Amino acid sequence: DINQQIASELLRDAGLTTLDKNTAHYGLGLTLGNAEVPLAELVQAYAVFARNGVALDGRRLMSPRTAFFVTDILSDNDARAFVFGRGGPLEFPFPVAAKTGTSQAYRDNFAIGYTCEVTVGVWVGNFDRAELRGSSGVTGAGPIFHEVLLAALERVSAAATVARDANPILPPTADVRRERLCATSGLRAHDACPTTVMEWVPAEWR
Repeated sequence: DINQQIASELLRDAGLTTLDKNTAHYGLGLTLGNAEVPLAELVQAYAVFARNGVALDGRRLMSPRTAFFVTDILSDNDARAFVFGRGGPLEFPFPVAAKTGTSQAYRDNFAIGYTCEVTVGVWVGNFDRAELRGSSGVTGAGPIFHEVLLAALERVSAAATVARDANPILPPTADVRRERLCATSGLRAHDACPTTVMEWVPAEWR
């Protein structure tokens, strides 16, 4: 399938070089993260978002708007609250884009995230591949991720710290705008909407 081929090529360009099988091997589950890759490669791939869509080698892999939208989604504490509640290990007093994951059969879990200055990844698992018990991405890797990210940011200059507290991870691009939407339908808000939210949408959205 051409879409699978494009997806696998993009992931390799982002640094996931161990994705060396053909698209038929991974199937559609590739889009959900079913392929095994080293943590270092996964962190490098997430750093592309933090770098506004640019890979470590300087190649642009996605538009700034795409990087902004993904970052806005991953840093939305209100959206995470539906599943994780508030005040968990993925929340910080400043914007952090974060994603957790738990592998099939609970053999691995991870937490990866970034600010505009650092990208951090944490893996939790048993070296003998034994199943984890009572441990998911948010409960296992999440607390470690929280502390490691804070420690990494302590190595950042004081000037950057001030900027971090005041600004989003990535600034909005010129081709996006804020729009009040109906929280139920995701469409433009109207008088019948019981709850509305403000979200970023493409500037050309109507």
